[in-house]
Amino acid sequence: MTAIGKAIYFDPKAIGQSSHGFSTLVDTALLFLTLMVSCDMLVHLGPSQSAAWLVCYTVALLRVMMLWPEYGAMLLRNKVILAYPFVCLISVLWSKAPTETLVSSIQLTMTFVIASYLAWRYSLSAITRAVFVVLAFTMALSVLHWATSVFPWQVYSRAGGLIGVFSQKNMLGQRALFCAVIILAIWLMPRREASRNMKTCASVAMLLTLLALVLSQSMTSVLLLPALMGLMALICIRRIPPLVSTSVAAMTMLTIALGPVVLAVAGVEPLGILLASVGKDATLTGRTELWHVAQQVRADFPLLGVGYGAFWAAPEFANERLMTQHAGAVTSVSFHNFILEILVASGLPGAVAMLALLATAALRLMRLVLRTGSVAASCNLVLLFGIIVTSLLGPSLYRGHEFMILLLVMFTASAREDALRL
Repeated sequence: MTAIGKAIYFDPKAIGQSSHGFSTLVDTALLFLTLMVSCDMLVHLGPSQSAAWLVCYTVALLRVMMLWPEYGAMLLRNKVILAYPFVCLISVLWSKAPTETLVSSIQLTMTFVIASYLAWRYSLSAITRAVFVVLAFTMALSVLHWATSVFPWQVYSRAGGLIGVFSQKNMLGQRALFCAVIILAIWLMPRREASRNMKTCASVAMLLTLLALVLSQSMTSVLLLPALMGLMALICIRRIPPLVSTSVAAMTMLTIALGPVVLAVAGVEPLGILLASVGKDATLTGRTELWHVAQQVRADFPLLGVGYGAFWAAPEFANERLMTQHAGAVTSVSFHNFILEILVASGLPGAVAMLALLATAALRLMRLVLRTGSVAASCNLVLLFGIIVTSLLGPSLYRGHEFMILLLVMFTASAREDALRL
């Protein structure tokens, strides 16, 4: 087995002969390439992004065909992950832009296929460490670009934040947020899962990650960092030294108890101060205007929506798209809220399917945490919460080739498979 395979391929799923030799190398390459291309670290390389996805499609389909009986049995155990892509695919029947819906739904379906295969192939621990390697690498490259301008694209976004190797500052901030949570998990993992060398590398990566997060000026991610890190520490409190955990808990309880009283006496409006401090207005940088447009379209098509991806392509919604561009949806065509996006695209069936997937992921991860105390499962549970919150304010968790979709499906299916192996 290769060095990379030994580092990441911890406690693989039992799938017979494919867990050895060349097959392991192929699957490891597929895992890393999929994570790299889905997190958009190749977005500035032009056609290379599409070529990388084509490679992922080809390799994943070949591996699925080679292992179809076992992979098919895994799908039957995880039927919930099929619901959302199926709804999006059949929405072509009533779509206002059938061609766009067909292409987008195929991309979404392939994303689910690749993610479910990797989830079946790898344990939650291996997936978590692989995500750490990829995200830490992107943080290092982003900081390098900030320090040297080594890459042939702009260093900062139009709003002033660092974009690193990504297309916008919020994407860098979101990846940095997730990387910080995973690094904390690496520190808390037992030695059999994360070696001393990996923990040392994680310490260096944390410095780069926090620097990238601050430079990105993605205030949503900055504000979420203490919340997610605190939640991770709370879930894994048994693995934290008692003095540290007790001190943090006491400070947190004191803040919660006295904070509202102090603010009330001082006559301070917390929401207004918070928005002003992070450079936001009451519209959340135009997001509420986008949500108003989405509500108007949804009111006209309340049951089935307009078709997956059809709103952003159908000629009859040209005026509404102009309204979204005026509100700020220029760099990414999205309503910046995954629930509204799904309701507009695939209506109530799509929303129910996605909520079922989220609920299943949460329940499976919580059961695994309670049953085993797994740090990887705890980390994934915290990341799931982060995925939901960031997707309520960003363009994630509804479209194909999306990092958040990939993680969600991998968490859901791999948690089930890990539980079965126990």
